[in-house]
Amino acid sequence: MSVLPAPTRDPARARADLDSHGLAILAGALDATALATVRARLEDAIAASEADGVPTRGYAFDPDLHNVRVFHLLNLDPLFVDLVRDPRALAFVRHQLGEKFLISNFSANITTPGNAPMLMHADQGYVYPPWGERPLACNVGWLLDDLTDMNGGTRVVPGSHRLDHGPVAGKAYDTVAVEAPAGSLMVMDGRLWHQTGANRTPSGTRAALFGYYVLRWLRPQINWNAALWPETVARLDPPFLHLLGYYTGNTESQIPNGRRAAVSMPAGLDEPGQDFALGYGRG
Repeated sequence: MSVLPAPTRDPARARADLDSHGLAILAGALDATALATVRARLEDAIAASEADGVPTRGYAFDPDLHNVRVFHLLNLDPLFVDLVRDPRALAFVRHQLGEKFLISNFSANITTPGNAPMLMHADQGYVYPPWGERPLACNVGWLLDDLTDMNGGTRVVPGSHRLDHGPVAGKAYDTVAVEAPAGSLMVMDGRLWHQTGANRTPSGTRAALFGYYVLRWLRPQINWNAALWPETVARLDPPFLHLLGYYTGNTESQIPNGRRAAVSMPAGLDEPGQDFALGYGRG
């Protein structure tokens, strides 16, 4: 009997798996046509990043040059915006974090043959323990390839989400590979210990897009106000921008003599006390 939950097409079952295992697989989130489209747009995003001189390999948290990563996906194609705010993804986030959360990051991770495993970590590992009984973060992965033990699929320490701390750096742990079909959503509790596995295939990749969501008091990994291009911001609606942290809190009306901050909020986001993001993206 597997110690990890099996893929399911039932969202209620998947939410129960997330509670019990710190992990859920919702199969069939992308059909074959959508899967091919997203994969093609990702290849375009990789090419665009490299053409702009943005590195896609060699990040400090990867042990070698065999992992391809693409950040700032929201600038590169509106399709990625649709994925990070997809109601099915946000339903899992609300189940774990409640209504008040932020989008911390949305990026791609592609393993290629020969990559070494990533370090063991929990996504909320930068928060000092003890963590408490509820997660502070939720990670939703869109699987663009089958996730297998051979191709660098995510490996987890079962039950680790019930602990109140992260793993010890450099210590070896018994892990189990997550296996799931392409087109699935893989949802992880922010406390779950996991790592990118080693890709031991001769030619296959393991591509996934990861949306990382956090409680509002946690600083997002990406400073969206600095990272998003003006043309990107112009096409995003106020509730979604609010999920990216585009609001001033309750201070806007307290700026004297009508003066503005150095970086002003887009139109419609400067109303004090307005919580545009509550209920956003419900299916």
